Amino acid sequence: MYTEKRLKRKSLRHTLMLALLGALLLLSPAAHAQMSDDAVSKYVLEARRSGKSDRQIGQELMARGVTPAQVERLKQKYEESQGGGTTVADRSVAGQSRERSHDSSETLTAGSLDAVDAQVSDPTEGAANPREVFGRNVFRSRTLTFEPNESQATPEDYRLGPGDEIIIDIWGENERSLRQEITPEGNIMIEQVGPVYLSGLTIREADGKLRGIFGQIYAGVSGDNPTSEIRVTLGRLRTIQINVMGEVATPGTYRLSSFSTVFHALYRAGGVSPIGGLRDIRVMRGGREVACIDLYSYLLEGRRDADIRLEEGDAVVVGPYGLLVEISGNVKRPMWYELKRGETLGRLIEYAGGFTGDAYRDELRIVRETGREYQIYNVREGDFGSWTMEDGDAVTAGSVLDRFANRVEVRGKVFREGMYELGDEMHTVRSLVERAGGLKEDAFTARAQIFREREDLTPELVAIDLGDILRGRSSDVELR
Repeated sequence: MYTEKRLKRKSLRHTLMLALLGALLLLSPAAHAQMSDDAVSKYVLEARRSGKSDRQIGQELMARGVTPAQVERLKQKYEESQGGGTTVADRSVAGQSRERSHDSSETLTAGSLDAVDAQVSDPTEGAANPREVFGRNVFRSRTLTFEPNESQATPEDYRLGPGDEIIIDIWGENERSLRQEITPEGNIMIEQVGPVYLSGLTIREADGKLRGIFGQIYAGVSGDNPTSEIRVTLGRLRTIQINVMGEVATPGTYRLSSFSTVFHALYRAGGVSPIGGLRDIRVMRGGREVACIDLYSYLLEGRRDADIRLEEGDAVVVGPYGLLVEISGNVKRPMWYELKRGETLGRLIEYAGGFTGDAYRDELRIVRETGREYQIYNVREGDFGSWTMEDGDAVTAGSVLDRFANRVEVRGKVFREGMYELGDEMHTVRSLVERAGGLKEDAFTARAQIFREREDLTPELVAIDLGDILRGRSSDVELR
């Protein structure tokens, strides 16, 4: 019997691994692997459980950078595992382990990925919009992962549901530890008590309810001076089913950890599509809107207050963008930005990180398409905060002129050659020589030359007797 079961497991692993390898061998060689081998196997398992199609799985693996080299490594591990009875996808969980984990008891059926090979699309199909829009690559980046932290302390506002495992610890005068999974009916079973309904309660509410129940069984658990303490925490987490709809790369239904937030759902859906909006992402729960997320608040200010924890049946809806505006030239982040209706040029400059050091800040040029033709506007600095942007506007920040307004330069037999500021304190030949440290001992002072440009930029050469000027025999020459 043992041998038969082991052979079935090996056959299942064999089918799964061959199907996985067939899908991955078609991936783009230009990608850079960012997923571990175990992560790839786990990803495929979870994707199938969430109801994704073979085509979706192939596209998402390509987007996450799995390469043919990694496929070969997976294949080698699989072949080596045939003699040892384990594979890269195996997971062993100690029966009484207190480590919180995600429910991974579901497995793929044999041959469930056989069709992935034929469904993987060309990597160039549906190429991304060539416009680089700020924030659009966040949930598609191979260097970022949005995964819920399942090792965090149990949040007191976490709402329990069927599939969650509850750990009840009692210590002090009374000692007891109880692990129970909430049934589909929402109960846990406690000896001497019977079923206790916990589904829909927060951890804080469940703690209070169980404290009262165990207080009836054990003396010292409740009261003003308890001699025993009770604590309720989470063990294995349940999964929840949510929908990600609208303008995302892969809309559909997903099963996620119950610790997942809106950002985790967007990451699983591959991020927004080329026409998806980042400024008005809505969460629908029971037919009503419970959250509206502006992703720019997170990207620019680090605020995640609207990134709420999702619940069973929630729908994350991403609509089309409102306004797309381009800013180029001498700003710190020249690219396209998504704006809300009514946002101004000043706000756009803030999104772009402000001006660079060599930017011309007095005026910006805006090209606007009016429906019939293009128009150019020159907006002065004082109007940045009131100029309302329109969809498709192209803003250009110029640079300062490559010339000096008050520069003079001295070369030759002085101690400090170089450029100097022309101003009230230094504006004549004598003052320039003094600022340059004076003449060297071997300087020939009977003749010096001034090179300057006229108003029409033609060169002019002026010869002077520097010695007479310094000795006061000739009038000083004004510099310009």
